[in-house]
Amino acid sequence: MTDNIATVPRTTLRRRIRNKVGAMSMRSLLRLIFLLLCLSVASPALSQQGAGRVALVIGNANYLGDKTPLLGTINDARAMADEFRRNTFDVDFKENVSRESMLRAIAEFLDKISSNTTALFYFSGYGLQAARRSYLIPVDAQIRTEEDVWRDGFSIEQLVEEMNRKNAKTKIIIIDAARENLFERRFRQSPAGLAPIVTPVGTLALYSAAPGKVIKDGNAAKSLFVSELIKELHSPNLTAEEVFNHARVGVSRASNNEQVPMVASSLAEEFYFSPSRSLVTPPPQAPAPPQREPAPIKSEGGNVLRDCPDCPGLVVAPAGSFEMGSATTDYDKPIHRVSISKAFAIGRYEVTFTEWDKCVDDGGCKQRPNDRGWGRGARPVINVSWLDAKEYVAWLSKKTGHVYRLPSEAEWEYAARAGTSTSYWWGGSMDARQANCRECKTGQAEQTLPVGSYKPNAFGLFDTAGNAAEWVEDCWNDNYRGAPADGSAWVKGDCQLRVLRGGSFGSEVGYVQSTARFRYDADVPYSANGFRVVRELQ
Repeated sequence: MTDNIATVPRTTLRRRIRNKVGAMSMRSLLRLIFLLLCLSVASPALSQQGAGRVALVIGNANYLGDKTPLLGTINDARAMADEFRRNTFDVDFKENVSRESMLRAIAEFLDKISSNTTALFYFSGYGLQAARRSYLIPVDAQIRTEEDVWRDGFSIEQLVEEMNRKNAKTKIIIIDAARENLFERRFRQSPAGLAPIVTPVGTLALYSAAPGKVIKDGNAAKSLFVSELIKELHSPNLTAEEVFNHARVGVSRASNNEQVPMVASSLAEEFYFSPSRSLVTPPPQAPAPPQREPAPIKSEGGNVLRDCPDCPGLVVAPAGSFEMGSATTDYDKPIHRVSISKAFAIGRYEVTFTEWDKCVDDGGCKQRPNDRGWGRGARPVINVSWLDAKEYVAWLSKKTGHVYRLPSEAEWEYAARAGTSTSYWWGGSMDARQANCRECKTGQAEQTLPVGSYKPNAFGLFDTAGNAAEWVEDCWNDNYRGAPADGSAWVKGDCQLRVLRGGSFGSEVGYVQSTARFRYDADVPYSANGFRVVRELQ
């Protein structure tokens, strides 16, 4: 028979907890948190502070077995703690925390959360990916295998889930942990970076690097990431999303796109770090004239680049490497490593009828395709051939003075995966809430939907699975034997046929997987085929 917690003496319960901590995996430790909470580890005053702003800030530098402590992580954490205190957060600051100390700190942090709380968590140190989840590493971790990661590490996803279960009104996560480290070298040939994060409603997350990427720490007393973030925190009248997006752009530019932070948001309302700013209404501004260089625009999916008011919105895909292909069909084989050396900007949406019709009106595109009675506007343009798509990118290049083109097949898959290795960017199985396809069970008619009807992936791209199939630059080849390994388009093969990716509203689930590829005649339009654009970065 299981004891009722309320009837067990506290000294006995503490002894049981101490015995369990040494033997448990970190995956199970969050369940133990609630036993700790029942002991009233936090003071009664703390447990009544739920209505307000609470933050837990952790900086780890002195890792067991690492002869060279991390430079700057403690300074970064202290600087961020000071910033959050300035912005009226009740901050608990910890440095060089062990596994047990980290558990205790998180238990006390969760104890402060109620339905009216803004809860913020910041971590600087080492992080590792295992089983498509990200784990934060305490300083006394002893990791030699991937299984050790979830035993000694602390799952970011589980922490967010617990913050959500505690009904925090706003959940803010800032993770500076995508670093090269001695642990990963013991069991992987190359670093995997951190995994994309799934954000429950009311969550705003900022990672110092894109999913799958790691950074090399320099000798600076404060990291580029924290320097840019603090600069934006000092900017007046910015929402939290704007702060994070501006910091993302600042880091990207300062590092020449070597480090591109990731922003993920599911906030249902605007949040300001400075409470007084939420009451400030900026003066009205005249519309900005068309710009030759991309300008940042507020966006739920992250920072958006746009070269003109009628141009497609773009998001930056950072440089990186990935395993392209799968063992599912002969067309997708062999799985091979592709390294993309330069960041590129890619359409966050498929090109819409509105954007296409501007090209027709301007004389750049010859035909106005049939929408099959489904509507134009924000729906993806369909009934366009590969040659039609080439006309559009040529017109866009001439209009803006920048190089626009179709993505290569490798660029498309890299951007669609957004750091994942599963069948779909959100996981291994189809989810009706994620895509528009024949077997997705959306309850919708079998036709296109307005772009952005489903959530974006971690890079900020919408509709990479389903809706309209997307032309890419490459000629058709029956498999990947001999394919370029540098991310460029494969322009050898049967070039009368061109590759399409992502599947469409009429596709079975297997054809909307991130690795699925098929072909069509380059000069023939079809009712399921559309495209998105790439713009080269200087």
